[in-house]
Amino acid sequence: MSVSNRTGEKSEISRILHDAFGWALTKDRALFERIFAQDDDFFTFYPDSKSTVRGWSQFEKSLDGWMDPRNVAKGFEIRNLRIVVSRRGDSAWFSAIVDDEGEFDGEPWGATDIRWTGVLEKRDGSWRICQQHLSDANDKEAQYRAGAFNAFQN
Repeated sequence: MSVSNRTGEKSEISRILHDAFGWALTKDRALFERIFAQDDDFFTFYPDSKSTVRGWSQFEKSLDGWMDPRNVAKGFEIRNLRIVVSRRGDSAWFSAIVDDEGEFDGEPWGATDIRWTGVLEKRDGSWRICQQHLSDANDKEAQYRAGAFNAFQN
């Protein structure tokens, strides 16, 4: 794949990734459905251990909550986006830091500094997110572990 083609693919993937959060601002269900792979292999890890999604049908069920008129997405920010397109140009992987905010029935919800990684595949000429992982960084725990590890090195 040429450099110019790879640049064009990265631009398209960036748009898809922004739409993965942006669709909620207008509750554009058709856009949501164009972003993600609609098959049994679709997979998402969320920051909590109880919200793992396996398959499109399970993921699609979460739309009821997002489409609820009491749920209002207020905005999002994607930072430090890194996209790598495979040599063959049919798959790509990404990483970013995300902030996402809104309110449900007037009560604020949101997440900041969420690490987001995933894999896209080009299917029938369009990029689809096939797998994603969202997680919180746990720097305090990491610092504790590093300190404990360093204490044993002396």
